Amino acid sequence: MVQKPMDIHGSIGIGAMIVFIALILVAAVASTIIIKEVEELSQSLEDTTNVRDYSKIEVESVYVFLHEPCWMASYNDISQCDSMNPSNRGHHEMAMHFHVEGDVEIPVSSVAYHLSCTGTNAAVPVRKAILGEDTGSLNSRTSVAEGYSSSPFNQGEVVMPGYAKDTTAVIVETLVPGTSYSVMLDLYDHKNSVTYDDDEGCWIPVDSGINLVLTIDGGMDSYYVVKCDNNHVATPCL
Repeated sequence: MVQKPMDIHGSIGIGAMIVFIALILVAAVASTIIIKEVEELSQSLEDTTNVRDYSKIEVESVYVFLHEPCWMASYNDISQCDSMNPSNRGHHEMAMHFHVEGDVEIPVSSVAYHLSCTGTNAAVPVRKAILGEDTGSLNSRTSVAEGYSSSPFNQGEVVMPGYAKDTTAVIVETLVPGTSYSVMLDLYDHKNSVTYDDDEGCWIPVDSGINLVLTIDGGMDSYYVVKCDNNHVATPCL
């Protein structure tokens, strides 16, 4: 009977040890689960990045969308230009149909284009922009007269093919691999000034080619030379 208090204390100690060991086991299991989830998430992100590394823009076609060569006039023939509306200014626009090659969707804001050329009077013979961004170029006289100056396509947005002049066209924000899209390449910007020193960009490339580079942020670059047989609307140039 004298040993009972010691037995009680012994039982309590053993119980506490069991609880302590159980807590360690639970913590170990929880840690293992957390570590595994972090590893899976990290691997998923790495896989996505690796897949995007091989994403690129594939151009299907490029054609003349608008040739308005005279300053502040909707003429489409350079012979119509005069001293009040000098030649080789105006608007030089092309439409491009393209799709994304790869296995992941790409935000439109991750794609940029860069144009460079020799056949121009522009002080800066290049033009670059991110798809979907308004490049700040003035609306052409033609687009205003025909009522599509406010269309998403005319403002530089990506749309589905066939909706170039549709003012209610849905703006595409995410590019799905294999799906065709359309965007306007606004080649030339005269900045609405009478001098040439602030002009940038290229004319419709009939006599010389335009170097076109399309870049996906985190992906691959695509290189093309664009050259047209003439500057008539709908002329293929690739």
